[in-house]
Amino acid sequence: MKRHLLVLLALWLSGARAEAHLNESSAIARSQAMGGALVSLADGPAALFVNPAGIVASANPALYLDYAEPAGISGGRESRVAFATGKGNTRGAIGWYRFGSESESNNLFAMSAAHRLIEGTQGSFLALGASATVGGLSWKEADPGEKDSRWMASGDAGIILKPLPIVAFAYSAGNIRDAHSDQTRGEEAWRRVQRWGASYFWEDRIVLSFATMRRAGRTTLHYGMAVKTAVPIELLAGFSDGRVTGGARWTGTRFGSSIAFAANEDEGVTWTLACEAYLPDRPDRETP
Repeated sequence: MKRHLLVLLALWLSGARAEAHLNESSAIARSQAMGGALVSLADGPAALFVNPAGIVASANPALYLDYAEPAGISGGRESRVAFATGKGNTRGAIGWYRFGSESESNNLFAMSAAHRLIEGTQGSFLALGASATVGGLSWKEADPGEKDSRWMASGDAGIILKPLPIVAFAYSAGNIRDAHSDQTRGEEAWRRVQRWGASYFWEDRIVLSFATMRRAGRTTLHYGMAVKTAVPIELLAGFSDGRVTGGARWTGTRFGSSIAFAANEDEGVTWTLACEAYLPDRPDRETP
């Protein structure tokens, strides 16, 4: 009897940790550096992990990749890949997220589309986006050599409104279906995540951002700031739920890169490295 209780406990703990990472798949480098306050600033291919409406900001076909080793998890490795392209006011993106450790692994596949409904002067716009997602969880059971796994389907949706050049507002809902494999496995299941956010832009040099996130009845507050320097480097900082975060982002003509950290007193420091590539548009064929 005691052995069976230990097996059930091990399954519950490992499964809860695995599903928690699917919830954390939105922690792309820029979001991590700004304390998670990115819902109203999401742009480029990686926006499909945070707010799919943000992929409308991918001017050219673009590729995003990142890598992290989460602190406090033995053998933990985390990575994301996203690609976006489109034409006119419509953009599409595909993405993949993976987390793996000695005892568990997660995979998330996403396909997203976004459309700029309204485009005004001085960069103002209204955009909507949606994603279809499939997540897979696998973990080792207490008996050596045995594994269990779950696959779940859900979706994400988002909206970004920038009515003036100095402000932007946004809302996104992740895991709309509120999918989770077993209600008895804790609050860290792959549950619906709602984010609200607003950003203020000062002279195209400083950005102040705020967001709230609600999941499983718990609300957290997120604060972020970005400062553009004389060289094309953006310094990032943030604070959220007891974590101090920061980093830097460089954006070139064809390539970009980011480095981010999140410091937690109990877990240590997690570093994330990211790179971006902006591919040239294919020229239209000349008609004979």
